[in-house]
Amino acid sequence: MANLNAPKQGILNINAIQGNYLDVPMTFKKQNGDPIDLTEYENIRMEIKKTFNVNETPFLTYEVGTGLTISGVDNNVLTFVIDEAFWDSQTTRWVYDIVFENEFGEFYTFIKGTININLTASKL
Repeated sequence: MANLNAPKQGILNINAIQGNYLDVPMTFKKQNGDPIDLTEYENIRMEIKKTFNVNETPFLTYEVGTGLTISGVDNNVLTFVIDEAFWDSQTTRWVYDIVFENEFGEFYTFIKGTININLTASKL
């Protein structure tokens, strides 16, 4: 009988305030604490939707260079920004996940969560 390890998926729920910019840096490390070099992936894509449904059209799609930024000494920090795109929708809850594709065309979803937007009455 074979033993399979369950895939590990981190959950990061994000709270933001409507009209406020929020940088969201995520640091990726292996279980032993070593950094994961994100530049070794062929493609990294983040989709933001109203529900976790692969067939739903994303509200926003980010990729490295268009919404996602890799940084850090070890290239293990992935950052996106909550900005104007979220403010006008008046939607208070979004879901997201980030898919990583390696050089062999294999896909991994290491992280998912919700983005909660606290609506405000005032704006400049």
